[in-house]
Amino acid sequence: MRVDKIYIRSGSKFSELIQKWGENKSNETIIVTDKFQEQFLEMDSLLIFNQNQNLNKEIQDVKSHFDKQQKAIHKIDINGTLMVGLSNLELWIERAKVKRVYIAGSDDLIQNPNLERYLEAIQ
Repeated sequence: MRVDKIYIRSGSKFSELIQKWGENKSNETIIVTDKFQEQFLEMDSLLIFNQNQNLNKEIQDVKSHFDKQQKAIHKIDINGTLMVGLSNLELWIERAKVKRVYIAGSDDLIQNPNLERYLEAIQ
């Protein structure tokens, strides 16, 4: 996975993990603060990490915003099959021509060892 920019939410343990992981996955990592609406225009896609398809209210709101603008969205269930998840992610990135992606996930994901397994496997 090589994209131009990764956007993450400020003040999140999940985002801190993604920031470290994203250092070699993008040219730039941008931390989104109060000016989400301004930076939203720059984003072309949304990648959601979740457990068992559960999305908290905040992530549902962000997803709804991307849906309304018809921007590409992809969800990865970290408790799902690794190889299927990776294949689907690669296809989505290629077909949607993902360059500037907002990556979302709840803080409770960092306690699940499957998240680290997915992040290590994403090329």
